[in-house]
Amino acid sequence: LETDLSSRVLTADGAPLPGLYAAGEAAGFGGGGVHGYRSLEGTFLGGCVFSGRAAGRAAAEAVAS
Repeated sequence: LETDLSSRVLTADGAPLPGLYAAGEAAGFGGGGVHGYRSLEGTFLGGCVFSGRAAGRAAAEAVAS
């Protein structure tokens, strides 16, 4: 899945898909990512927490608006 900095899932043309957010491995933080393919599983935690926090904040903001 392709996401923006607010963890919103993007359509094929790059527009955010309303109401759909991705975090952790679904947002591209699995399979090595920024740490490389030979990294240990525990190194993915930081990216997963970061993307989960961004998704949660963006979803809360969307509901409040």
